Amino acid sequence: MDHNQQRSGRAMGWKWTGAVSGCLGMALGTFSLAGAATMGSHYNYGIEGVLAGSAPPPGFHYRMYNVFYDASDLTNNSGDSANVGFDLEAAATAQRLIYVTNIKILGADYLYDVIVPFVDQDVTIAALGVSDSHSLSVGDITVEPFVLGWHGARWDATFGLGVVLPTGSYDASEAASPGLGYWSGLLTLGGTYYLDQQRTWSISALTRTLVNSEQDDTNVTPGSEFVIEYGLGKEFKVGNSCMIRPGLTGYSYWQIEDDSDDQPPMVDADQRKQVHAVGAELNLFWLPQLFQVNFRYLQEYGAENSPEGSQFIATLTKSF
Repeated sequence: MDHNQQRSGRAMGWKWTGAVSGCLGMALGTFSLAGAATMGSHYNYGIEGVLAGSAPPPGFHYRMYNVFYDASDLTNNSGDSANVGFDLEAAATAQRLIYVTNIKILGADYLYDVIVPFVDQDVTIAALGVSDSHSLSVGDITVEPFVLGWHGARWDATFGLGVVLPTGSYDASEAASPGLGYWSGLLTLGGTYYLDQQRTWSISALTRTLVNSEQDDTNVTPGSEFVIEYGLGKEFKVGNSCMIRPGLTGYSYWQIEDDSDDQPPMVDADQRKQVHAVGAELNLFWLPQLFQVNFRYLQEYGAENSPEGSQFIATLTKSF
């Protein structure tokens, strides 16, 4: 593969940590339950996968995320099913625009991006008489004005700062509200290490720390959150114009601070959430057009005070 093809392959494999390389955490905002102010999160964990810690090269990049999430189990503080007749079906699409400049800061590329999500979801909690749905609507928009991406011979690293704006509609009495009703500050740190000189084998990790403001309608400040996504992948060339990259991926999420307050029935202020997942993905690269398609499936486990389900993610990326 010549130099231009290598650059094209990297352009297609970009994933940035929260705003850049590796995982620019996309803010889909899963869902919020009436009476349980912190059931959702502004970060759709698992959205980046393999190469989550690597930023794209200079230029303009467009990415569309399509997420389908299904959960029929809501867990309690012990990780057992709450048995409340819970069911959640959510679909979301998010448009992300990224611009990587030619400006260097501390040896890194400077970039910025914005993510605009559209959310469609249906929530049922039979024991509480809750049944609510919301058709495709604008959710909470993420803006990352400051992201840095470093590139070494066999490693990449990313650092980012961003904010999630409460642009989506939120009502504490509507379980399927497309917004979460509060602001979130984002700190992103990520990295990728290439196990061979050709950079075909990669192992990556991306972390996101979220600090939240007070939620509208409830006067609750959701506790801070920490997410790590990870992936192991192997890249193969197919002919002169195609590349594929199968991989294993997963994530872990923890609420690391108590809510300022919360009201039963579902979650007490000191009952923190966590959930984990493992899965697999496949990236397909069309080098002449700098076009990428990514498919990922993740199964959750070990949830506490949180839904436990599965999600399928299809991502399209075009670099210019």
